[in-house]
Amino acid sequence: MRVLCLGIPFFCNESPVALYRGPHEVKTLGVGDTYDFAFDSEHETATQVVLRIARTWTPELLLCWMPEAFPPPFGIEHAPLKTVALVSDWNVYYPVLATNLARYDLVLCDKPGTEALRSTLVHPHHAMPLYSAITPLHRRLNEKKDIDVLFAGNLSPAAHRTRARYLERLAPLLDRYRVVFAGGVFGEDYVRLLNRARLVFNHSIRGEMNLRVFETLACGSTALLESGNLEVRDHLKPDEEIVLYDAGDFEERIIHLLEHPHEAQAIADCGHRRAAGLAGENRLTALIDWAAREPSSGRLFHTVPEAERRYQDVLMYGQSRFAGHRVVAQQMLNRLAGEHSKDPRVWTAASGFISPPVDEIPPDRARNALIKAHTLAPDSAIFALNAASACLFCGDNDAALEYLEKALQCDSLDGQTCLMGSVSQPFVVRWRRSVAEGTASTAMLRAETHIRTAHLLSARGDLPGAETHAMAADALDPGNSGAVLLWANILWVTGRKVEAAELLQRRLADLPLDFEARQQLCDMLADIGMREEALALARTTLRIVRAFPDDPASL
Repeated sequence: MRVLCLGIPFFCNESPVALYRGPHEVKTLGVGDTYDFAFDSEHETATQVVLRIARTWTPELLLCWMPEAFPPPFGIEHAPLKTVALVSDWNVYYPVLATNLARYDLVLCDKPGTEALRSTLVHPHHAMPLYSAITPLHRRLNEKKDIDVLFAGNLSPAAHRTRARYLERLAPLLDRYRVVFAGGVFGEDYVRLLNRARLVFNHSIRGEMNLRVFETLACGSTALLESGNLEVRDHLKPDEEIVLYDAGDFEERIIHLLEHPHEAQAIADCGHRRAAGLAGENRLTALIDWAAREPSSGRLFHTVPEAERRYQDVLMYGQSRFAGHRVVAQQMLNRLAGEHSKDPRVWTAASGFISPPVDEIPPDRARNALIKAHTLAPDSAIFALNAASACLFCGDNDAALEYLEKALQCDSLDGQTCLMGSVSQPFVVRWRRSVAEGTASTAMLRAETHIRTAHLLSARGDLPGAETHAMAADALDPGNSGAVLLWANILWVTGRKVEAAELLQRRLADLPLDFEARQQLCDMLADIGMREEALALARTTLRIVRAFPDDPASL
């Protein structure tokens, strides 16, 4: 079979295609001169691209990796060949993916994604893990094992609070072992770190076998992964090729392996022997064979009303990494705004929610667009919250408070995929995943609205009002810790010092790797005479800090 591959194969790089030696012919497709076939992202449709390529080489299958970032040419739903969308971070990009995946014959994702993405239009599958190590890069080196436990990856609690909590639990081990937390390390520096580690701690975001599993095995270190992972047992043998832990035995398992290095090394060796078979180039044949025999979903995107299809076009192409797509998406959006000016989602997109990036939109224009969206859907908490965010961004705190008050009066979840914000914001990350998994609620939105109101009122000096809103948020959604530190500080400055310290002490686990909160609690405990507790917390915090090298790449 002749196969075109668009995007990032196995979410690593093009190496699985370059190294592939199977029975199929696989070639790359993209924008620029580094691909086997290039397309014009501003002018060509999928049909035009396929027919042009077919003059010399007739493709039969198109694999579209990470379509939210690397969407195929326009009109992929009409393409004259079988198409497959391969999805990774659905928890973040659900607003873009939910309907647009109906354009493809097949959708592949991780196991949890098969439920989150399933709808009347989209019928996702899980055939195998969609990640791979980069064979030429991730490899065993002759490095001394001088790091006992390593975590190398995203250290932001916004991205993964549970993982951050586990990292904090490693602090007591720092008195006996060398534990390193490294963020922002890539390439050869990353490979050397993996090789130097006896154990590599890992906790997936969605219960998937993520990139770090494959990279760790390829580098010959012992991989640790949460026992609740939904995919790992289908491909690796626990305690033979990988080590699984849970909340009850986490430290115990790590200490046992460090005290029995031969056992840990045996697991690392077995896992390393599996690495080659798990490499993308060695699983590409199985993936293509599966796609070839699986019946098409019917590309149900054609059943979507025309106006909705056009809005989805803007979503799909507005965030593309191909500049030509973004140019056309803006033109699409301008026409859509003229013809469907009553749709609040269109005005949200016009604000910069989709295209172009919000920092390229004049602030006043973005604010006016989001206020217009709220006017069109006054019962939606999402659009009121967006309007408040825009006013706050423009420095109009009075207007922001007004829209926050309106958001508190809203009961509708209309527009739930349109929440403005960055994936560096914990609530935005949590909200998007909740929408994908069908657990989003008005209580979550109201709690976040209370939190934002509390911060604004506190800045104005209205501490009683801020405290009222912080308490309301905690009652509605204890999982949102955005006002915990503010609330504790209000209690403190209003003379309720013991209550402040107790609150922060009780909720510190909800603020993992938050060193500001830890420092404040230390100061509070010392001030109220709890010096032993303050000293113990300070020691634990210093241990955690020691795990963060000043320059991970120079370790």
